[in-house]
Amino acid sequence: MNAGRAVMTRPRDVAEQSAGHAGTFIAFIRNVTCTKPGSEAYHRRMNMRAQEPTDEQLVRQALTDRDAFAMLVERYERPLTSYAARLIGRQEAEDVIQQAFLQAYRNLAGFDPHLTFSAWMYRIVHNTAVNMARKRHGTVPTELELDGETVEILTGDTDVPAEALRQELEGAVCKALGQLDQRGRDVLLFSVVEGKSYSEIADILMVAVNSVGPTASRAKGKLRKLLEQHSAAQEIQPRGVEHG
Repeated sequence: MNAGRAVMTRPRDVAEQSAGHAGTFIAFIRNVTCTKPGSEAYHRRMNMRAQEPTDEQLVRQALTDRDAFAMLVERYERPLTSYAARLIGRQEAEDVIQQAFLQAYRNLAGFDPHLTFSAWMYRIVHNTAVNMARKRHGTVPTELELDGETVEILTGDTDVPAEALRQELEGAVCKALGQLDQRGRDVLLFSVVEGKSYSEIADILMVAVNSVGPTASRAKGKLRKLLEQHSAAQEIQPRGVEHG
């Protein structure tokens, strides 16, 4: 058998095996790499971890070594799940992540070395979430699922009343984000919440890097204006109710 051909097809072979596995793809990857302490495979994996390989090194190793891909899953499963949950909701985020990692594993041989693995995975998760939402619901959700920490990050430099209830504030932020255009919303979340650089955002969304900054600024400005309008409305409403 041609060695190069074996390397190119192995990820797809494993992915096809996992399709009929009782668990999920990620669980399958974990199970097949599970070894007993003291075994040769266990020591090999521990040595790999000790070397602290870069993502790109792991991608190359993952073409022939499932342990390497398992390390990539460990590194990115949590942040990618949080991102997917913000886009499509926690209930469907797990399906998005399963599909995204499966797609990445199948296409390791085609990984673009000019991209970071992080940008590549976020692009896959983003596209998977958008496509799943359109397929299941006919549209992409405009009201995102946000936790308290995300709301705090997004409202850190806005004039929001200190006495505002957290639940009310979360609702206001979700509504305001829903009024942004999709590109502005995506750029804002990647920049402010995910902490991605403009270069990474350009790679993820496949846009010109010099367009990311202006898009982020416009989105921040509109979000700030919408939240200030909400704040003003909340200050006026109680007085109107009292005099009613």
